[in-house]
Amino acid sequence: MRRLGIVVAHPGATSLLFPLVAALQATGHDVRFHTSFFSAPGGPLDRIARAVPGGLGARLRRELGRHSHPDVRPQGVRLHPWREALYTALVRAGRLDAAARALAARNEAFDRAVAVELARRPADLFIGFDGSSLHSIAASTALGIPSLLFQVIGHHESGLRLMADERRLQPAFAATSGGTGTEAWRRRQTAEVLAADHVAVPSLYVRDTLLENGRPDCGIHLLPYPVDTQRFRPREAPLAAPPLRALFAGHIGMRKGTLYVLEALRALAGQPIALDLLGPTPDGTAWLKDYDGLYRRLPAVPHAEMPRQFRDAHVFVFPSLHEGSAMVVNEALASGLPCIVTPNAGSIVRDGVEGFVVPIRDSAAIAERLARLLADPALRARMATAARARAEAHDLAAFGRSLAALVERLARVPGATTAH
Repeated sequence: MRRLGIVVAHPGATSLLFPLVAALQATGHDVRFHTSFFSAPGGPLDRIARAVPGGLGARLRRELGRHSHPDVRPQGVRLHPWREALYTALVRAGRLDAAARALAARNEAFDRAVAVELARRPADLFIGFDGSSLHSIAASTALGIPSLLFQVIGHHESGLRLMADERRLQPAFAATSGGTGTEAWRRRQTAEVLAADHVAVPSLYVRDTLLENGRPDCGIHLLPYPVDTQRFRPREAPLAAPPLRALFAGHIGMRKGTLYVLEALRALAGQPIALDLLGPTPDGTAWLKDYDGLYRRLPAVPHAEMPRQFRDAHVFVFPSLHEGSAMVVNEALASGLPCIVTPNAGSIVRDGVEGFVVPIRDSAAIAERLARLLADPALRARMATAARARAEAHDLAAFGRSLAALVERLARVPGATTAH
């Protein structure tokens, strides 16, 4: 296998980013990784954070943990930290409008800096992410470098249409803005998808939203997200039932379809089913008052504590309206939980095998599947076993093999001049 020069660029920290970089580094390719901030485990920043006592040290370690990964080698990492620091500070201060502007400015400046670096040091392949790759893709095209865009969520315009429909259908969310983004941001999102030579999508749902917004089918590659089967495992002893413990984890609000889970619980009133909601409330909490008594609100927990939350549940419910492929569903599968999802959740769940796939906005379907799982312990057990097997088939090693094969196919032909 020839050694490729690969540039990977993302200004933030997504759940996919660091496993992707680690997988590419493991292939032996020359990976130049541009990001805003990265803290190498055991590195200077990590040691400083561990030396800081009390709550400040804990907050610092948690923040560094968002920008760290044990399998990413610091060699080849290029940092662009200052605009990220400003954005993070504004978010922490609650200045969300200013933070949104800072985020757009961060992405623009980062993208332009990566484009300049590509012109200075060409590569065999550029890999970018939606929202921060427009200039880098243009520079790649000018240099004859293939570009691969990772579209981590459904097309922006499809999401806006779905959210507008939801506000009309559900008066509880009528006053929710939903964050449409600036016109420049919307243009950037569409232009990137059209300009990239290739687009990697985590689910068929994302592919379909690209097609409905003008991207040709050629050059779209399905690459499901990796599942962490080491940290997320089934509980050793079966959890007693009833009650059937259902878990929802994610943003509690409009886009994730939480209301339809609550409507399902209302329809099942009197049945021994307990619902736990875990996550922030971006749409406020006023709409939740109509469902008092139907759920238990769990306090927010660090991601490191999520395996325990999954082990304390029988089933995971995630009827999202607009996703890419929610990692939380993968984590539930690895934990051996049957999952009730929608097609728009973009998951690897197969209807009737690892759980159920129900239409969006269908609380009756959710209620019927929950009742079926409550009444049939053998079905729960079969789906739990299938869930774990499905996760293992999509583990980090499988993702690495698929990614390496895709990169080999897309990188430009041998013999082209590169500067590694």
